[in-house]
Amino acid sequence: MSKNRMWMGRPIEELDRRELEAALEAALDLLRSVPSASLVRSDVEVRETGSGTVMGRTFRWAFIPADHLWSEEDRREVQSRLDEFAVRHGLQGARVRFSPDRLDVEVPRRLQVEQVIALQEWLDSEREALDVSQVP
Repeated sequence: MSKNRMWMGRPIEELDRRELEAALEAALDLLRSVPSASLVRSDVEVRETGSGTVMGRTFRWAFIPADHLWSEEDRREVQSRLDEFAVRHGLQGARVRFSPDRLDVEVPRRLQVEQVIALQEWLDSEREALDVSQVP
């Protein structure tokens, strides 16, 4: 097996049987769920930088810039959710950044396609958590 085959940031050769089974199940689910036209959705921006990969999406936050709408505690909570997610998907070191109209995730490495898809799903789940209707 080639040394460059990875799953969620880990070499396949290092995975135990349980992890391999879970990876195969996840890969099948990914293949079944991805539209054949594209792996990357138009509402999520993915770009390579000199230090890794940045993924982000624009949110509609009721005319209030996100960097004014969300408190430092909110930012820590989002980062905490990202940290938990990152461990399971080989994205350690990922950092969340609020911009005026978007949420970006900076990952200090290039991402594999399964990581891009997983991170897209995480950004979708954050849309629910950061719904402006929840703001007091």
